[in-house]
Order: sequence, then C-alpha cells, then structure tokens
Amino acid sequence: MMLPAATARALLAGFRALGLDDTALRDVAGATSPTLEALDGVFPQDVFQRLWDAASARRPTPELPTEVGLAIPFGAFGALDYLAASSATVARGCETLAAHFRQVARHFALEVAPTEVGGGVVRIVWAQPSAPFRAVSDEFTLATFVGRFAAALAPEPLQGVALRLTRPRPDGPTRHDALLGGTVTFGCSEAALELGPATWQHRLSSADPRLQEMLAQLAARLELGPSTDGLELAVRARLRDPLPDGRAVAAEVARSLGLSERTLQRRLEAAGTSFSRVLDGFRRAEAERLLGQSVPLAEVALRLGFSDQTAWNRAFRRWTGTSPRAWRR
Repeated sequence: MMLPAATARALLAGFRALGLDDTALRDVAGATSPTLEALDGVFPQDVFQRLWDAASARRPTPELPTEVGLAIPFGAFGALDYLAASSATVARGCETLAAHFRQVARHFALEVAPTEVGGGVVRIVWAQPSAPFRAVSDEFTLATFVGRFAAALAPEPLQGVALRLTRPRPDGPTRHDALLGGTVTFGCSEAALELGPATWQHRLSSADPRLQEMLAQLAARLELGPSTDGLELAVRARLRDPLPDGRAVAAEVARSLGLSERTLQRRLEAAGTSFSRVLDGFRRAEAERLLGQSVPLAEVALRLGFSDQTAWNRAFRRWTGTSPRAWRR
C-alpha cells in the first residue's frame, strides 16, 4: 500500500514540534528527500511504520500519537489546512476535510454526520479494517482534528468532545482526556470524534469563501477532490434515519441511491464488502456512540432497529463478547 508524502511531511513536522530529531527519524525510516518533497509523492506503508517505531523508541509514551497530532503546526498539510480553515463553520470544515481527505490518506475515508442534539461526529471508515497501523493512524488523525479546531476557536474551548479509539485500553492511566479536552473510550470498533452543538455550529473567524472556492478548484484539477469510490460512505449516510423504523434494508437504500438492489449489492461486493456487513458495522459504531452518551439501553435498541432487547443484547455480545451494560461500565 502506498501512502501520500503529504502525510509524511506533516508527521515529521509534528515530531519536530515535540523536540524530536526529525532528520534522524527520516533517515532511519528511509524517507528520501526527493520523494518527500514531491507534491504527489508517495511512500510504501512500511516507511510510515518505521517512522512511528523510531519515534516511539525515542519518546516511549502511550499518548504519542495524540501528542503528535496536536503538535502539527497549521499549514503542514498544505492546501488541506487552508480548505478547512476557510470554511464557514466547524461542521463545514469537517465536511471539507472529508471531501478532500485523499490528499493525505488513501487507506481510509471520513464520514461526517450530525447528531441528534445538534452536534456532529466524524468517523474514520477503513477500506481494510485489519490494517496493522490502523490504531495509531486513527488516534493521530483525530488528535489532528482536535488540534486544528481548538486553535481555530481559541481562547474558547471545544465543547462536548468525545473520542472513540480503536486501540486497546492502555495498562495504566494516561493523559488522553487531559490532552484532548474530553472523554476518550478505548477498544471501539471504529474511531470517531464527536463535538457538541456549540462547537459544531461555531463560525470560524478565518472563513473565506473565495479562498475556499479557489482551493477546491485547484484540488479538482489535481484530482485531489472527492473520491468517486465512496459507495460505502453513501450507504452509511442513509442508514441512521430509517434504522428505528426497520427500513434500513438494501432495497430502500438502493432506491435512495438511484440503483437497483442487485446493482448495489454487486458494487459493494466489488468493493470487498456487502450491504449486511456495512449495516452491521454501522450499527455497532452507533451502539458505541449511544452507550457513551448514557442513552437508556432500551432506547439504544429501538434506535438501532432491533425488535426487542434480547435481539439487541445478542447482537452486541456477538460484536464485542460482552453485554451492553458491561461494556458501558
């Protein structure tokens, strides 16, 4: 798997901001300067793994991915930073990042959705959920989001911050909650960042519609705009509302996409997944989000479209190996 050089440049900038010798790290990882500096340069996946391994050896703290994500200076991600900063609101900034995220990541996509209370959630959706560096990448990416918008809203703090990380819970106490300014839940099926209404709807003082339009046009010319292979994200975007009524079925979702059910299933199969697998993954991620908000268990079951509490408990135990009540504790 090849990954964009833009991410390697930002990663090295974060290491440098933390006081690490980024030149030494680059040399250890074999990230050569010509490839690193190329606008469209790419690196093999193992180069990124070696960068993280070398940095971890020099700074062996469990919060390193969070520290690096928060430390990356504005502008290190190039045009992507300015696309987000020129958005009207935090919500629009997240949507803009999601639309152009393949400038810095090819192995996962971002799903942005509103929450029931007027806030929003950004989820990381992987093409290959078993990727060996997924947990580190998830944490680093979401910490970068927190750092970007915390700086944009300063001196006002981010409100309603909740992070769900795929990495297992560390053995001892960590500084994640303090660093990120919210609650962090480990061992989740998908990584996600949730923001409260006040932050999600906050207007950005750096909003610049003309600049954003110009950068979006440039990204389109360089073929760095929205990917055309986001069928899974399109399906997921159409699942939450019909779930409680039992209408989150392939035929209904296909119709909303202007496809036949057979075509939808065929295209999902070509992408290495299926409708039932997408639905199952979405339900589990929604369950984790709602359980983290202390929503009553019976209400969670209804929102997820389960016919009764027994079916909900059985599904959750299949996902996690434990009951919803025990997982919440």
